[in-house]
Amino acid sequence: MRIRKEIKDNNELYLYFNEKLIYKRWLNYGYSKVFDKMAYGKDTFVSIIEDEKGKIRHRRKIFINGEFCETKEDFWDKYVAEIHSESAKLFGKNLDAFNDAITAEGPGFPGDCIVEIIGTKKLEKIFGKEDFNFIISLMRDARFVDLIIEKEHVE
Repeated sequence: MRIRKEIKDNNELYLYFNEKLIYKRWLNYGYSKVFDKMAYGKDTFVSIIEDEKGKIRHRRKIFINGEFCETKEDFWDKYVAEIHSESAKLFGKNLDAFNDAITAEGPGFPGDCIVEIIGTKKLEKIFGKEDFNFIISLMRDARFVDLIIEKEHVE
């Protein structure tokens, strides 16, 4: 199994699986397209990847669209809907609980995942710039999270 990533024209990310294009993302616009759904799990949006040591990993994709959030509770509800149910039951739905989930694998721990967040301008208004940047920095620093986010609205 061979996985290859390629960025063309500083705007287009291509992901190949055994030399077959399975995913394309336009980085400047935040749009993406999956070409081969067989690279993902049957019942969930879980990608199957091979890390640099050749180990096969199953990674959940967490997608949050901030445009559909009106409150902090809406954001936390969308986050909780994407993580494992047992972990979600005990998650406190606030910044302190999220800090514990990410830094200490407490309730709300997302596991090995790819997190994609769009609608960041609205989320920044809901949380305030400092708190929203705190959320983003926690995910950027986590070794088990690959973060995909709109560039123009987050530092």
